[in-house]
Amino acid sequence: MAMNPMKRRAQNSFLIGFLLALVIMAVVVMLLLSKIQGLKQDYQQLLDLQKPVYVASEYIQSGTEVQIDSFKSEKVQTSLSQEDMVQASDFEQENEDGSITQKTIVVRTDIPAGTIITKDLLEEVENRTTNDQRMQEYNMIILPTLLKNGDYIDVRLQLPTGEEYIVVSKKKVVYTDASTVWMKMYEDEILMLGNAIVEAYTIEGSKLYAAPYTQAGMQDAATPTYAPSNNVMNLVDKNPNVRTEARNALFKRYNDQEQATVRTQIDDAKSPYAANQDASVEEGLQEELTKRQAGRQEYVEALEGTGTIGTE
Repeated sequence: MAMNPMKRRAQNSFLIGFLLALVIMAVVVMLLLSKIQGLKQDYQQLLDLQKPVYVASEYIQSGTEVQIDSFKSEKVQTSLSQEDMVQASDFEQENEDGSITQKTIVVRTDIPAGTIITKDLLEEVENRTTNDQRMQEYNMIILPTLLKNGDYIDVRLQLPTGEEYIVVSKKKVVYTDASTVWMKMYEDEILMLGNAIVEAYTIEGSKLYAAPYTQAGMQDAATPTYAPSNNVMNLVDKNPNVRTEARNALFKRYNDQEQATVRTQIDDAKSPYAANQDASVEEGLQEELTKRQAGRQEYVEALEGTGTIGTE
C-alpha cells in the first residue's frame, strides 16, 4: 500500500530532526566532556600549586632573631619553588659529635603578617656564646626615644669638637627601660666601652649615645673607629679573658696610623680637663651608682610583690 506523500514528508522531517538532535546532543556531550577534562586539569594544576610553607603569623621586625616555631605551617597556592621555602632543617646544624644545635637566624627585612617565609628573607648570623661573654648594664649611654627590646645599636662617642667615634657596633638590646640598656658583651668590648665611658665623663660637652640600625637584618655591623688609651691596650694585652682573635684584631687596629691619629685627637680633647679628670669621673660614677641602686630597689620591690623573693 502506497504511503500518503504528506505523511511520508512528515516522517522524513521527523527523522531528519531526530538525527539532527542526536548530532547536536553528541556535540554538546563532547563539549561537556572536554570542559570536564579541562576542569580536571585546572584542578590538578591548583593541587600542584598547593605547597606546605611557613608564613609569618604576625609582623616581624628586621633583625629579629627567629626559630622555626616563630612561624606557622600552612598549605597555600604558590608558584614559588619548594627549594626556596624555609624548612625546619635550615635552623639546625650538626656538630662534630653528632649533636644538633640551633642556628642563630635573623630576618633581613621587615616581614608583614601572612608573608610566605623564603630563605632569602632570613640570614644566619654569628652569635658566639664564649666564656668571656657577659650581660652588661649601662645607664650612662644616651638612648633614643623610640629604642626598644630587640633593636641593634652602635655605641658612639661624640666629642665637643665634632669628632665622633664608634666604640662598639651592632649590639642587640636585650632589654631597655627609660635610662638603662642591657647588652651581651665580650671582654674586649667591655674594656673598650669602659674606656670611652671614662673619657665621656672627663671631656665636658662630649656624649656617649646609642645609634639604632634601621634594617638590622640587611645591614652589616659598622667598623669600630674608637681608639682606646695606651693603659687600656696594656690591660687588653695582659687580660687572660680577652679572646686571642679579639686581642689580635684590636692590636692590628690600634697600630694602624689612622687609629694613632684618632687617639691623638681624643687625648687633645681630654688634655684641658686632665686636672679635674678624677673628680669628673667620680661624679659620673656616683650618678651611675645612684641610678643603679634606684633601679635595683624598684626591681626587688616588684619581685617581692609577686612573691618571687623574700626574707625569711
